[in-house]
Order: sequence, then C-alpha cells, then structure tokens
Amino acid sequence: MRQKLLPLWVLFGATLGVVIGLYLPKTAALIDPVGDVYIRLMEVVVLPYLIASLMLGLGQISPDTARKLLRHSWVAYLLLWIVAFAVILTAGATAPEVTRSPVVNFASVPEAPRSFASLVDLVIPDNLFSALANNYIPAVVFVAIVFGVAIQHVEEKAVLITFLRVIHKACIKIWGWVVLIAPLGVCALVAGTIDRVNPEELLALSIYISVVISAALLLAFWIIPMLLTCFTAIGYWELLSALRGAFLIAFVTTLSVAALPIIQSAVETIAKRKFTTKDTAQQHEIIQTTLSVSYPLAQVGNFFVFVFLLYASYYFFTPIENSQMLALPGMTLLSGIGSPSSSIDAVSFLASWLNLPSLTTKLYVETMTITRYAQILASVSAFAFITALVTFNFYGHLTFRPYRLLLTAVGAAVCLVAILAVGRVGGTHIPLNSETNYQAMGLPQDLQALSDANLASRLGLDGTASDSGAQDPAPADGDVGILSRIQSSGVIRVGFNPEVLPFSYINTENRLVGYDVELMYRFARDMNVELEFVPYDWQTLIDDLEASKFDVAIGGIYITESRLQEVSASTPYFENPIALIVRADQVQDFASRDQVNEIANLTIAVFDDPVLLPLAKRSFPNATIKVLSNFHTLASEADIDAAIWTIEQARAWAISNEGYTAVVPKDLATRFLFGYLMPKQADALRLYLNYWLGLQTSNGTLNGMATRWIYPAIDQSSVAIPAP
Repeated sequence: MRQKLLPLWVLFGATLGVVIGLYLPKTAALIDPVGDVYIRLMEVVVLPYLIASLMLGLGQISPDTARKLLRHSWVAYLLLWIVAFAVILTAGATAPEVTRSPVVNFASVPEAPRSFASLVDLVIPDNLFSALANNYIPAVVFVAIVFGVAIQHVEEKAVLITFLRVIHKACIKIWGWVVLIAPLGVCALVAGTIDRVNPEELLALSIYISVVISAALLLAFWIIPMLLTCFTAIGYWELLSALRGAFLIAFVTTLSVAALPIIQSAVETIAKRKFTTKDTAQQHEIIQTTLSVSYPLAQVGNFFVFVFLLYASYYFFTPIENSQMLALPGMTLLSGIGSPSSSIDAVSFLASWLNLPSLTTKLYVETMTITRYAQILASVSAFAFITALVTFNFYGHLTFRPYRLLLTAVGAAVCLVAILAVGRVGGTHIPLNSETNYQAMGLPQDLQALSDANLASRLGLDGTASDSGAQDPAPADGDVGILSRIQSSGVIRVGFNPEVLPFSYINTENRLVGYDVELMYRFARDMNVELEFVPYDWQTLIDDLEASKFDVAIGGIYITESRLQEVSASTPYFENPIALIVRADQVQDFASRDQVNEIANLTIAVFDDPVLLPLAKRSFPNATIKVLSNFHTLASEADIDAAIWTIEQARAWAISNEGYTAVVPKDLATRFLFGYLMPKQADALRLYLNYWLGLQTSNGTLNGMATRWIYPAIDQSSVAIPAP
C-alpha cells in the first residue's frame, strides 16, 4: 500500500513545490538544500551500481553464454540507436542554422579541437580513479565491462560474484530507502528549479523544449514500445501496463535508475507468460545482465543533447563546421553513455569541441529541468526494449509482424512531420541570446535600481547638454583632491561615449549599458556615491579630462603612450587585437595584411579617433580612409570595403548586421590594452580604482561581467588581464 501511494505523494510534493517556487521564493531558497541532498543520495549510488551490476552481470555468466548473448544483443542496440537518432536528427532539423561566423581569426593558429583524440580519454581511461574523480561515466562503463568479461574466465570467482551481488542488492536497497523521501526531495527540487530558472532563456528556447519533449515522448510511448511488439508476441497495451510503475517512478523521481527493478520484474513476468525454459536461473541471469548493460548503453534520453547543441549553436551565434556536423551523432552516442547526469558532462565535452561558449552547459542545465522528464521516460522505454528483445532473441522466440511495423512507421512519420513543421515555423522566431543580442541587454537586476536614477534624460542623450560638471565644484589640486571631492560630495562623474559596443552603448530601452557601465555602477555602489554620466567626443577626450569635466573616462578606451603622457590610466583590464568588419562573402580576401593591401581601390572606414585613424593609415597605406562619425550607416555605404575596430567591438557590430563578419588578418599584429582614464592629478583615485579592480578579480565579479558582455572575444582571441 505504501508503494502504491508513493507516486501520489510524490506528485503532491511536486505540486506543492510549484506553489512554493512561484509564491514563496524565500521558502524555496530555504528548502533548496533538501533537494540537493536528495539528488546526491540518489546519484552517489550510481557509480557503485554501474560497476557492480556490469561486473556481476557479465562476470556471472560463462564465456560461451556471453558470446551467445553478444550475438543476440548487438542487433538490438544497433536498431535502437538507428531509430533513436532518426528521431533525434529530425528534431535537430528544426533548429535554425547559423550560416556565417561572427569572427574569423586568421592571425591566431587555432588550438586543436577536442575531437576523437580527446574522446579516447573520455571513453578509455589510463587511470580508473581519475575517471571516477572526473565523473567520466563512459570510461567507468568501459572499465567495468572489460573487468566483467575478464571475470568470466576466472575459475575462483564465487566469492567475488557474491560480493558484487551484495553490492548490487545494497544499491537497490539504498535507492529504496531514498525513494521514500522522494515527496520531500521532489518538492524541494521543483521549488528550487522554478525559483532559479531564467524565464527569458526558457522562453527563448521554448521551441527547443517543445521539440525535445514531443520527440522524447514519441520515442517513449509509441516508437520504441511498438517496435518491440513488431518482433515479439508482446502486446502494446500489455507492455505499457507492465511498465506503468517503471515510467511513473522514473518520472516523479527524475531518475531512470529507480525503474530498473520494476523493468526486470516486468520482463521476467512477460517472459514466463510467453514461453517456458528449463533453466529459470539462467533466464534470470540473462535478463539481469542485459538490463545491467542496457542502463549505460541505452540512455537514449542523453542523445537529445545533439538537438540542444544545434539550438545552442544558433542561440550563441556560433556555426558548426560541416565536418563537425558529420561527426556529431557519433560523438554524441559515445559521450552520452552512462547515466542521465552524464548528459551534462557530454554537453560540456561537446560544447568545448564545437567551440561553443562556456555558458552552453549552464543553459543546458536550465533547460534540462524541464526536458529531463521526457528524456528519462525515453531511456526507461529503451531499457525495457533492449532487455525484452534480447531475452526473446536469446531463447529464439522472435516473431516478425510486418503490418505492425508498417503501422509503427506510419504513426511515427506523421508525428515527426508535425514536430518538424511546428519546429521549423517556431524556430525562425527564436531570438539570439541576450549576450549576443546586444541591443536587448541590460544591467543585472541588482543594479537596476541604480540604473533607474540615470535614464537617458540625465545622460545628455536626449539632445540636451549634461550640466553635471557645472554643478559640481572643481576638483582640488593635489593627489588626494579628486578622490576627496568624490567622497565628500557623494558623486563620481563618469565620461562615456555611447557608440562603443559592448563597453558603453545605448540599448533598445534607451539606457546606457555595457561592460564599462556596469563596472562603474558597481564601483560607485561600493564607494557609496552616486553616478553622473557626462558624454564626450573622442577628439576632445583628453582635453575634457584635463579640464576635469569628469573624474573617470570609460568606453573601451585604448591605453597609448601619448595618452599616458597627458593623463592617468588604470591597470589594463583587457587586451584585444585589431579587426576588420567585412562582408561575409569576402572574408578570404582579408586573410592577411598583404592581401588586404593588394585590393584595388580599397576603402576602409574608421572613426574620427586619434588612435584608430593613424593606425589605419599606417597599416593600409594604399587604401582610401573614410572617416565616419559612427558605424550606424556602415552597411549602407556601398563604397566601403572594410571598417577597422577591435575584435569584440567588430564582432558585436557584425552580429547586429546581417551579412558581415569580423576578421583578424595575419600580420596585423597591433593589440590594444583597455583601461580607464583619469586626470593626471588623480593618483589617489587611480590607486583606489586599481585596488578595487584587484578585489573584483579575486571574487570573480570581473570574470562574470566578461562572460556576460564580451565572452565571445575571450573565447577566440582576447585576453582578460587580472588586476593587481
């Protein structure tokens, strides 16, 4: 009775968790550790169970039986993988394709991508303990299988088999205990998930979530069960009825391993009902061994990371090369071996291989809070499919029913066409992620209140001049004067240029945002002073600083020798090479500096910037230099072949304008250091700011900001410089 009521209690706990997550966020944060403890208790047994069950299942049978079992198993796995990836590839076809790369860096020799060589480390370890420590589930599975096969050939193995059987039963017993606290654990998990999840990201990937759930449920409840009935005498409803408990316990606990005892019992019951065998003990061993092996190898729910990576490619505007696309299904299959949690490691591995940003894994974890339920159901169905089909095949009781196979194919085709149609239509409306869609970006929530006090009307962006400098007294002379005035008046004046993506610019809400802007808000908050923004022009920047119109100048400012002679600069916080904004179909013409200089009638656009303008003339002496006030109209300037900027600024512009790419040619070795400029007499403020930057580097704040605003440049060619 307690076991029958447990799923109802779990569902009640999940419902309560939804209520807590939506309406009682403080309570959700309070009980969140309970969910973490519940998951840890469930997952801590996975590796011992995997090792013990694989070694026990393979080691307890004879070599002859193992060879016979292998002959009757490989076709079942191959069939499952082919069918699963047919569905997954169809689901992946709904993802919008990225047809151009936002950055092409000819200057840097790309690091060897993580591919098959790295996959060897993931699958075949040289140190089992290292694999365990790094949670390399495929490697652990490989070692366990090798040892299981080796044990078959050991004569004195009775004691070891008994030991492994005890461990196997102990793992199941532990799960039985932990499942009893599932209502409380699931309540905490659901509440914490709703409280933590980013609604904007889930909304942006709602098509992906819908596609994965639909495709996984199609596999779980139609394709895989019907496929089993095509080759055995098992009825469709008979199978689903027998697996009802397995589906339910796996769904409510979000752990497919909890369904294994029920699957084993269901298959044994069905097998006894459909055929008889003299050696019931052997049949029990065959079913147990097959189920043990199927748990890591038939985790078809994990293979949906393939679909996620295609959507992540578009979401992060990072194209996947054709060679990588061809290898991706095989890489997904191998890296997806293991338990449901190993899909997270698979995403981390594959994202690195595909050069996707580090945020990819975080995004997968957030979406998995919803999709994992359907993914786990697909895996449970796959376990039952392999276990039943191999058992029936082993004892020679396969029965081919072609009409049922035709029915299965027609039903699957109709559903897949519907998924593909809906996904393709909806997929075209998926926005780029906020970090890529720079115009949609805003300051973090904890700084929003401070930002509200500095709307465009106070920034001099509405056509009126800012009078902040006129209201404040002129700074006193001496090293301590400017810092002393800021602390006494409670106001720090920040000079900015609103045309510098992604450091300081105006978003669609007419707010000043960017990396430098966020940093200044944090700096002012920690100093307990207010911000006043004062716009500047590049040609008058140094004069404005010398005239003390503002205390600090921001906006992706390059530190040069001439500027250091006239003003003071903070410790550099970023280093970046020069790049060219070019049309995507002309990228190869700008592969090197020599190639660029050979282009006839070359016209290069540049800001009226005292640093970029002479650099452009010096680097491309044969080109016509066209000075623009900004790059807003660059796409409409038909006579311009390229525009010069630093790479992350060029990348941000290229993403926002269809048909353009940022290119770093070879032999264009110029790299700029970024920093904040201050008046010459602001040594005390400079030291204070440098010390504060060092603290923000140590606590990870600057790294988090770089991840949000300029992570693509860091991934590809830029260097974040730690502050002292």
